[in-house]
Amino acid sequence: MNKQAARPARSAVAKPRSAVVVRAAQDFSASRRETVAAGTAALLAGFLNVAPAQAFLGFGEGQARAEAYKTETTGILAKVNTVLALDKDDPAKEDSVKALRKDINSWVAKYRRDDKFSGRPSYSNTYSALNALAGHYNSFGATAPIPKKRLDRLTKELADAELLLSRDR
Repeated sequence: MNKQAARPARSAVAKPRSAVVVRAAQDFSASRRETVAAGTAALLAGFLNVAPAQAFLGFGEGQARAEAYKTETTGILAKVNTVLALDKDDPAKEDSVKALRKDINSWVAKYRRDDKFSGRPSYSNTYSALNALAGHYNSFGATAPIPKKRLDRLTKELADAELLLSRDR
């Protein structure tokens, strides 16, 4: 017997191809009322959660928030300049630094996640200066003098932040 005759040619035999078939569950059924209710809820959720409510129809509160940012940032910059001007032997320096660190933390927590303010150049300069100052006090203590190079950088960033803040940037 011929071995090739017993076996069919390769092209004559078609291999079954495996395919991935996704099927919906057979037992799922929803009434028209349930389908309409789910669709309506999805549409309302999409329309109602577009943006957080701001004052009446979105008018007025943005300006008030910008003014609050400007006054709070100006205030914290003034506090930083006051603390930097204190002598290292001043008895009130330690308490002033503690209060400043608390104010720094609250300012950063308030404006860090707000895209309206965190993208501003005044925010980045202020944040950079506050971060460097807080890092210095965390590492070396409230009474340790700030090195001249760091102090020069801090005063330049603070001056730049005040300039940008005055230009509403």
